[in-house]
Amino acid sequence: MADLFNHAVFLKYLAALLAIFSPLYGIPVFLSMTDGYTPAERKRVALIVTGAVVVCSLIVVLVGEEVLAIFGIDVPSFRVAGGLIILGLGMSMLNTSDRSPGDQQAAEEGHKKKSNIAVVPLAIPLIFGPATIATTIVFAHQLSDGAEIVTLGSAILIACALIGVGLLFAVPISRFLGPTVLNVLTRIMGIILVAVAVEMVFTGAFDAIDARYPGLSSGGGG
Repeated sequence: MADLFNHAVFLKYLAALLAIFSPLYGIPVFLSMTDGYTPAERKRVALIVTGAVVVCSLIVVLVGEEVLAIFGIDVPSFRVAGGLIILGLGMSMLNTSDRSPGDQQAAEEGHKKKSNIAVVPLAIPLIFGPATIATTIVFAHQLSDGAEIVTLGSAILIACALIGVGLLFAVPISRFLGPTVLNVLTRIMGIILVAVAVEMVFTGAFDAIDARYPGLSSGGGG
């Protein structure tokens, strides 16, 4: 049974996905954008957002790398680019004292378009944005057997389920935790993102160098 599931890899995937998805970080945005909604309407939006993130994640896992190939982008280069995106996101989460300008704009747009906020902008790009796409493609590229496919799939489903739970119970969670605790958790997630970003950038850079200049990894041609 151990061969069907890699716990160490699972924890790495799940930590990275949760940090990027940031279920708790999205709660204030969700509440602001659904201000004036009835509980039933909020529940409907939360379920649609969760479903959209699940579908987007699975699509990226299945065809994300093929889409990169169409544009002539290799995975190491995309890993570096994704790492830089995630680094910026992580740093913004560490430095923010409130909602970012992008979140504020999304919230304002949400008030104007209350009938169409679940998929855009809540699911895309606030939850499933460039950093999530980059991380998912990089993780999918690392899959080499059935165990790793099960591992990544499980991490994605659990992360999406936690997003759904966070949105469904956004009101009581925000009241229970308070803004200070949410702020602290956001910064912890930011630290995790920065660590993931550093690993992605260095790994991608070394892989790209190794692919283009294989002699360097073996000590040169001396």
